[in-house]
Amino acid sequence: MGMIGCYIRMDDENVKEFQNGAELDSFGNNDNMLDIDKSWHAIHFVLSGEVWGFDEDDPLSQVVLGGAPVNDDDMGYGPARLLEKDLVKKAADALESWDQKAFQDGFSMDDMVENEIYPVMIDESEEEFFEYVWSYFQEVKKFFRQAADCGQNIISFIY
Repeated sequence: MGMIGCYIRMDDENVKEFQNGAELDSFGNNDNMLDIDKSWHAIHFVLSGEVWGFDEDDPLSQVVLGGAPVNDDDMGYGPARLLEKDLVKKAADALESWDQKAFQDGFSMDDMVENEIYPVMIDESEEEFFEYVWSYFQEVKKFFRQAADCGQNIISFIY
């Protein structure tokens, strides 16, 4: 299975319900959930230049691993994290300028292997891996824009 990255768009009321103990799976459906498979770590590395950290002043840096823990529940690889709607809007706006060239300029297979970015393997085809990550990045970009346009928060987690 591996470590899978997920996002769920939520309004303020649903976030409060989740923070107060409602099960996360009661909020996700095909319309407001995005599964980015194992691409999450590579996307984070390209956007932030960090292996695990993020810059609280940089919305792009927070797209994958940013936000504040919602609660103490371990989703598999740590707690779910809340990206509040103001941050979602800033991130969506910042992602707008990231076209394929910009993404490819920040994409270095050698750096990913050296920094043990999941799920990169040393013998992986760079072209195939780029296409895999790029396809999910486009979905992330669209998902953040939808959330921003609807004034929604995003819950992210890795399981």
